[in-house]
Amino acid sequence: MRKTIVKLIIVLAAVLAADLWLIYRGMTAMPADYLVSAAFEETLVFILIQLTAIIIYFVKPFTTKKTKLIYWGVSEVLVLATVIFWGVIIVGPIWFR
Repeated sequence: MRKTIVKLIIVLAAVLAADLWLIYRGMTAMPADYLVSAAFEETLVFILIQLTAIIIYFVKPFTTKKTKLIYWGVSEVLVLATVIFWGVIIVGPIWFR
């Protein structure tokens, strides 16, 4: 169970890092110079969070079904909460503009 908790803490740190990045970009009120648009930048951040969760899982995969379910459930809720909060609630549906 300790391995599950450590992996979830790493995923939580990745989500918080993405949140801090989005807060910083929101305070500057413009996308990075090297990116196409704010919607592209946010989508890229969301994809990177998901890839981080997948990579962390495959570093040392879990052996029991219970730990797999706990990890995927919690990590996907964290990623989904970030996407809904930043992609829908705060900015509005960024992909439909």
